[in-house]
Amino acid sequence: MSGTVVVLGGSGAMTSSCVYDLHRTSGFDEIVVADVDEENARKLLDVVDDERVTFTDVDATSTEDLVRVLEDADYVVNGLPYQFEDNVLDAIVEVGDITGVDLNAFDFDRILARSDEFEEAGCALWFCNGGVVSTIMLGMLACQDMDDVSEVNFYWGMWRLLTQTTAGLTDTVTYEHDPNVDERVVWQDGEVTKDLPPFGLRKEFDFPDPVGQQETYVITHPESITFPWSDIAQETGVERIVTRGVWHPEWQDYEETLLNAGLFDADPVEVNGTEVDPLEAMQQAIIQEGAEDEWRDPSELSPETEWTPQTILSTEVVGSAGDRGARSVYHMTQPFPFFDGNDITLMREYGCYVGVPLSVTLQLMAAGESTGTGIFTTETSGVSPERYFEAMEERGFELVAETTPAK
Repeated sequence: MSGTVVVLGGSGAMTSSCVYDLHRTSGFDEIVVADVDEENARKLLDVVDDERVTFTDVDATSTEDLVRVLEDADYVVNGLPYQFEDNVLDAIVEVGDITGVDLNAFDFDRILARSDEFEEAGCALWFCNGGVVSTIMLGMLACQDMDDVSEVNFYWGMWRLLTQTTAGLTDTVTYEHDPNVDERVVWQDGEVTKDLPPFGLRKEFDFPDPVGQQETYVITHPESITFPWSDIAQETGVERIVTRGVWHPEWQDYEETLLNAGLFDADPVEVNGTEVDPLEAMQQAIIQEGAEDEWRDPSELSPETEWTPQTILSTEVVGSAGDRGARSVYHMTQPFPFFDGNDITLMREYGCYVGVPLSVTLQLMAAGESTGTGIFTTETSGVSPERYFEAMEERGFELVAETTPAK
C-alpha cells in the first residue's frame, strides 16, 4: 500500500482517530491532515509523531481550494460537515483517479445519482461511512445465521453526558430529534414509511455495560433505507427493518425539553434589543459548556463518571434457522484508550467508533478488497462482515455474539 491520502477535516473529534489509525496501521507514503483549525491539527500531529503525517489548511467553502488540496492525492477521507458535500464531490471528480471514503449520510438519491460520473472520472467513493459501516456489517453477520428473516433491528447506544459534546455532535443529536425531519423511517415489505415522530416506536433492548437495559426509539439513521440493498437481506427475505437508538438520560431530558417547549418551531425573541433564536441559544449554551481546550491523559478525561463515554452498536435479527424460530444478537464495543495513552480530548477518544471504520474501509479499498464502483455503500462494497470485524478486532474493538442460533 502506497500513495498519498488526504483527510479532509482531519483534526475533528470524529476523524482524529482515523488519522491516528492510518499512522499506526497503514503503509501510505503521506497522510495529509487538511483542516481549517491549524491549532488542533498541530496538536494531533504532535500526538501522532510520524514524519509521513503533514498539515495543510483548506477552505471547504471553495471547490477550487479543495481541488488544490486533492490534486496530488491518491486517496481521500471526507470528514467535513455535510454542507460542504457538493464542493468535495465536485473537487474529487475534477481531480480524477481518487479512491475515497465519505462520512456523509445525507441526500442518498442525489449523491448516488453521481455514481456514473465518478466511475467515468476513475473515482470510487464508499459513501455513508463511519459508524454506519459497523451496524450494517452487524446486520449482515446476524442475517447469515438465518434461513429466513422477519425483522432486522439496529440499535445505537450513545452514552455520554450532556456536557460531553462538540458543536457537531450537539447539532446532530438535536437534528435527529427535530419533529420537522422526515428521516425517521421503517422499511416494511419493500416500502419505506417516513415522517415517524421523535421518540416513537419504543422498544426495550439490553446493551452491554455501561448502557444496560434501555427503552430505545426510532432515530434518523440510514440503515432502514440501505440494508435492503445487501445480498444477504434479499437472500433471507427480510420483511421489516427499524433503526433505533438511545442517549444518556441527560440528553433525552434536554431533547424532550426542546420538543415540549416548541423550540424547534419557535420564532425569534427580542432580548435587549437583539433578536435571538431560542433553539440556537440553547444549543450554544450546551456547546459552550462542553467545549474542550485541554488535551489530557486518558485517565483524567472523565472524572464525573465511573464509565468512559462510548457508543455501543448492536443488531437483533429475528427469523428462522432450520425448522425453528431463531433470534440473533450481536454487539460491537469500542476500546479505551484508543490513542495508546497519549494526551487527547475526551470526544476524540469517544469518536473512534466513527474514525476507525473510515481508516479500515479506505485501507481495504486500497488493498483491492472492495469491489464497489462509482459511489456505493457498505451493502454493495463487496467486503464481508467477517473481514471487516477481523480488522476492527485487530484495533481493539470487540465483537460480542450474545445470541446466535445453531443452524
